[in-house]
Amino acid sequence: MNSRTWLAVVLCIGIWFVYIEWFAPPPPSMDPSTGKVATTQSSAESPQTTPTISAGGPQKSEVFGAFSGLTLLPKTLETKSLVSIFSAQGGKLADVRAKSHRESLKKDAAFVPILDPAKSHFNLATLFTDKRLEKLSWSDYSVTEMGANSAQFKASEGAIQIQKNYELMDASPWMNATITLRLPEAGDWGAVLIPVGSTEPKYDANTPIDSWEVVAYQNDKVTRKTMDGLDIEDQLMQGANSRWIAFGNRYFTTAVVNDSELNPDIVFVKKHGFSGVYFKFPLSSKEAGQLIELKFQYYLGGKDYTELAKVPGLKSLIDYGMFSVFAYPLLELLQFFYRFFHNYGLSIILLTIVVRLIFYPLSAKSYRSMKAMQKLQPQIAALKLKYKDDMTKMNQEQMALFKTHKVNPMGGCLPMLVQLPVFIALYAVLGNSIELYHAPFFGWIQDLSSKDPYYVYPVLMGLAMLVQTKLTPQTMADPMQQKMMYLMPVVFTFIMLNLPSGLTLYIFLSTLLGIIQQYSIQQSKDKTTPIIAAQVSKET
Repeated sequence: MNSRTWLAVVLCIGIWFVYIEWFAPPPPSMDPSTGKVATTQSSAESPQTTPTISAGGPQKSEVFGAFSGLTLLPKTLETKSLVSIFSAQGGKLADVRAKSHRESLKKDAAFVPILDPAKSHFNLATLFTDKRLEKLSWSDYSVTEMGANSAQFKASEGAIQIQKNYELMDASPWMNATITLRLPEAGDWGAVLIPVGSTEPKYDANTPIDSWEVVAYQNDKVTRKTMDGLDIEDQLMQGANSRWIAFGNRYFTTAVVNDSELNPDIVFVKKHGFSGVYFKFPLSSKEAGQLIELKFQYYLGGKDYTELAKVPGLKSLIDYGMFSVFAYPLLELLQFFYRFFHNYGLSIILLTIVVRLIFYPLSAKSYRSMKAMQKLQPQIAALKLKYKDDMTKMNQEQMALFKTHKVNPMGGCLPMLVQLPVFIALYAVLGNSIELYHAPFFGWIQDLSSKDPYYVYPVLMGLAMLVQTKLTPQTMADPMQQKMMYLMPVVFTFIMLNLPSGLTLYIFLSTLLGIIQQYSIQQSKDKTTPIIAAQVSKET
């Protein structure tokens, strides 16, 4: 690749790293004990037809008040996908583990916690802003039904009655929830909040399991905020179609899909130790004894593309960036290879080979164009010297030279730029897909989602890039610029040291295939460069 191509690659990868740095969330270790949380306030604004974000005002009561912690019920509900435990306090789901993945590579390691009662008390709680209802937020509910796949809770406060029904799906990470509230008199009853979030989650954009974020989907638009990107002031999103909210990291999530007739606002919050997002449903009764019903689907588990695609927009929880249109088919191709070989390391290798073969004609065209430009460098240097005081004339003569020899000065760069969106999309797939979490390759690589423990692939990648730089035709005359090209592999090596090994495997293999392609093109019979070389020799 020439200097412009390298610059484009560095710029795109730089943008990608900045993008990852600002978009991220990990499930912490699970301890089924009680914990302490802090306080915050929610906001109240009247709904609008177009989505806006504004600072909210105070509520009638402080709904995120401190309390001693959750007491878990002894009965565990277990399906093929989830292990779930409820709390009588608030009649809420309190402790959920995904059976599909474990916290470490040890065979007896605990299942990954999706809800941790010690760190996410408010996840999927039902919080009321009206003083008459606020006791129902955390009072003890009576368990009226607890089956193998379902649970029912009831509570009352005077004439106010509330019932919560939960139904677990047997072979999926989905759960249905219904909240029914009977209000004894007509009027305004404040709002009910359904939050997801955590108490001061640790945030590290470079570690997928610690890259916490909150995401919302409203009016067919995704709003994503990392934990370090949340505003300390409540941010209220008002719109006509608030579909879902979610909290999670790059691999696991807790999502709430609104199936109610009521349309809520969406509020992002970061105050007094709690960071998250919540639905804010207005509560009003037109007549005494009116029933208000809220229906939800909870998604609790790994970010499985097939499962998430069942709800409009929910697959965007997997952050594939601006080139997601390429990422989805690449993910499907990766899964296709896995179905045959049952090894994601081999699947990455095959996927990289396929992508390289598809773009081989463009790579060949780019290489030949750079080779032709290299042959013209003596004449270009002579023109720059001859017309150093007349830039217009020099540019005219250069263009005439390119036209005479049928060389496009952008011919080496444009084919590479065309490929970049696909390569960046593949990078995003390998960096954000649950498929690579704890997925082994062979030998020392037992988890493609974590860094290479011995840095073998980053070093091999750096060496391969040095070889590729050596083989690439140099189209620049400045010796300093040429030397700078050899520094880039060193920089890339240090960048890749702590990235997931699946990514470094892909980049190393892609670079290695690039070397093979360049060598084969170099050895093939070229009909243009010998002619150009002869003409250059004659003219100089």
